[in-house]
Amino acid sequence: MEEYQPARDSASKGPVAASLWDSLVPWLPLVFFWMLQVALTATTTVARGQVLTRTQSAQRSIVSWTVWALLAPLIVSIDRRLPIREHAQFKRFIFHIPLSLFFTVLNLYVDFMITSFLNPNLKLSMSADVLRDWLTGQLQGRFIIYWVVLFVYSTFDYANGLKEEKIRTAELERLVSEAHLATLRARLHPHFLFNALNTISSHVERTPRTARRMLEELGDLLRLTLTHAEDPEIRLTEEIAFVKRYLYFQKERFEERLIVKVAVDNDTLDALVPTFILQPLVENAIHHGIAPQFGGGLVEVRAWREDGRLHLRVQDDGPGLPPGWDQYTNVGIGISNTRERLRRLYGDRDQSFRVFSGANRGVCVDLVFPLRDSVREVSLANG
Repeated sequence: MEEYQPARDSASKGPVAASLWDSLVPWLPLVFFWMLQVALTATTTVARGQVLTRTQSAQRSIVSWTVWALLAPLIVSIDRRLPIREHAQFKRFIFHIPLSLFFTVLNLYVDFMITSFLNPNLKLSMSADVLRDWLTGQLQGRFIIYWVVLFVYSTFDYANGLKEEKIRTAELERLVSEAHLATLRARLHPHFLFNALNTISSHVERTPRTARRMLEELGDLLRLTLTHAEDPEIRLTEEIAFVKRYLYFQKERFEERLIVKVAVDNDTLDALVPTFILQPLVENAIHHGIAPQFGGGLVEVRAWREDGRLHLRVQDDGPGLPPGWDQYTNVGIGISNTRERLRRLYGDRDQSFRVFSGANRGVCVDLVFPLRDSVREVSLANG
């Protein structure tokens, strides 16, 4: 009988060794690039006007590229902290012009000091050597290396960004699907449908025309829900149409107790917004702000643009937030799902979501994210 020999792979090394190996793999191309440059430049036998031995030449090459290897994380760290957006490439280029000059000179002087320390017998003069490197083109070469380092980092960063974008898109599709199911199951939950049908039945004999109108609105509401179930974003005008149909039934339910105001700027109607992003916020406003009040109240939905960003607001004039309320802990499914969808779609820096007490009373919910025009998106896709 043959003895079974298990295959040897990275997993057989144990979870710690496998994890360490996986973390080192992305750095192997950079290590290879560093070793290649050291080997290519180690053949130089003249530096700063002096003849070098092979050992000194190799030492100088290692020092030079090690200095760049040490400075590279600092360059990357500064680039990530620049006060500009990631996709503003021209502004990033302008910022890096003085930085490239600074790091080039810094590399030159650090290289000089290390070389002087390792080779005390070489006759080196800092000012003279800097001038000689400038005249012989070595300083310009170091200047180019800075931009090579930045280009390599930007390339890897862009590739990682695309990968993260795909992951976010997949997560967003999952959240949109869950939001659709939540809309059918929780938002348009059975008691809402029951109340809608009950309201319709009360008008069948008294005002049949109103009953027919309500049935049409209910059909349109469900049709919109199913039509855009798989769309991560829709036009604001379609989102407002969905909210208005939802508010129509709430208005019939609360009658004069519910006052509705919808104010949407015309230049925002074609803006893209997350699908069904407003309905759970409107439902919260009615449930917590209007229903508890004997005299009812006002629910206002607003949309406007400012500085290239879209602002959405849902506000009520109810009793307001309870003492000690926190928007990160004391929230239900509607608010937590809305916040997560915004983060997945626009990232952490390009959007904001706030829940706060109104100036006089009530609760305000503000959403701010980049304004993208659906008409422009279509024209770019066709072009």
